[in-house]
Amino acid sequence: MESALLAGIEVRTKILSVHAVIRRAVLTTMNNVISSADVHKYAMEHLGSVFETMLAIKAVPMAEPDLSQFSEGHVSGTVGFAGKTVVGSVYLHVTASFACQATAAMLGLAPEEISGTAEINDVIGEVTNMLAGGLKSWLCDAGTPCALTTPAVIRGTSYSVAANPDVERIQIGFDCGRSRGLAEIHIKFN
Repeated sequence: MESALLAGIEVRTKILSVHAVIRRAVLTTMNNVISSADVHKYAMEHLGSVFETMLAIKAVPMAEPDLSQFSEGHVSGTVGFAGKTVVGSVYLHVTASFACQATAAMLGLAPEEISGTAEINDVIGEVTNMLAGGLKSWLCDAGTPCALTTPAVIRGTSYSVAANPDVERIQIGFDCGRSRGLAEIHIKFN
């Protein structure tokens, strides 16, 4: 019980630290038009901050996303966002083995102590929510208010996410040492 309480306090402390990083990020002012390049730059920086702070894992952006590792089972978190002038979704795609590693890191456990998919789904959903929450804060601070949906998690071996033709698709591949992943932002400015 005491260890669970301490773990909860540690997670809340990490969340507050991530929010401090978000506030320090360079924001586009309300007078500027936000471009997909601006979103891409912000998302790359924020991804690294979330992974380092919450998972103690260094996520290094890759020049080109590597989708080959997704031939094994993978786990995807998704969170939508919408406002008067913007709509979209944030996706986090990782292998099932990396999802287990990330869950163990966030909960302070050994990977073999993760017993089922519920904990993994919670962590992948929460990390995706933090990525989307940072983007939402950044967009709101830049004069593009929006709200988030609740996180959802998808598991499988043979699926992909496609954006509608009028939606910009930003892909950020990242390397975490032995594992790689992909963050995607589908965004449309109205």
